Amino acid sequence: MEGSNKETIVFVIDKGEGVSEITAKLKEQGLIKNQLSFKVWVVVAGIAKKIKAGSYYLSRSMTTPEIASILTKGAADRWLTIVEGLRAEQIGELLIKEGFAINPENWEKEIETNKLEGQLFPDSYLFPKSSTQAAILKIIRKNFQKKVIDGLKNELTASGKNQDFVLTLASLVEREAKTPQDRALVAGILLKRLENDWPLQVDATVQYAVASQKCSILKNQALLILKSPCDWWPRELTAGDLQIKSTYNTYIYHGLPPGPICNPGLSSIKAVLSPTQSPYWYYLSDKNGVIHYAKTDKEQSDNKEKYLK
Repeated sequence: MEGSNKETIVFVIDKGEGVSEITAKLKEQGLIKNQLSFKVWVVVAGIAKKIKAGSYYLSRSMTTPEIASILTKGAADRWLTIVEGLRAEQIGELLIKEGFAINPENWEKEIETNKLEGQLFPDSYLFPKSSTQAAILKIIRKNFQKKVIDGLKNELTASGKNQDFVLTLASLVEREAKTPQDRALVAGILLKRLENDWPLQVDATVQYAVASQKCSILKNQALLILKSPCDWWPRELTAGDLQIKSTYNTYIYHGLPPGPICNPGLSSIKAVLSPTQSPYWYYLSDKNGVIHYAKTDKEQSDNKEKYLK
């Protein structure tokens, strides 16, 4: 035996960790006595590549074969990564796909009731396999509080902007720009447009409005029921789409939309709190996702002719 202590320890293997790193952590937590012998054992047994990321319940009384066997049979918890820029419905779909007991109708009702769009913070999470919807949202909201509300407290205060404003604008920036530099520039342009009562004319808001209309049906005048699969971000917008009667359509309504259109990451939130001032009033993304900026309507028209035809 490796030891006589039967007390259970939660042992976490992070994504991407190799045998050497895992073995070192096992030794550090007193779960094995000899790193080399454990490493040799799993290599000889042919299970080194079968060890999975996640959290496990181990004890110091377990033998090397027992520990190795548990690490290859599946974790007590499951890793799930929420990437930046997803709508709440997409996150619900992801959770369902990964095997969590999420009811789409209840998920959307919870998001809408508590206005959680924009607060489902993109990150890698370790959820117990048996997690309920409430437990999952509690973990995500706790992380949002830590990384955004507490982590950016000074920046939020210094900006003079309220949370709803920051998250809503950051959600637009998230869908429009892909690099920190572009996000800061786009945030500066959108803020300048708001301050001068220009329409934002953000395609992503139209995508949001179109998808909301096409992918969901209205029930009881409040609840949207998910229909899947669905194209939540339609790329090819028509002239008719740009005239869609929705308060999220920033082509026909001035100011910010009523709320976030997706869940932005830290980079986009920081871009809104610390935007780059520039002489630009316009921007567009070419077919490769590269953003081109313009100072005048003429320059923007030239860019459209050059990069979008």
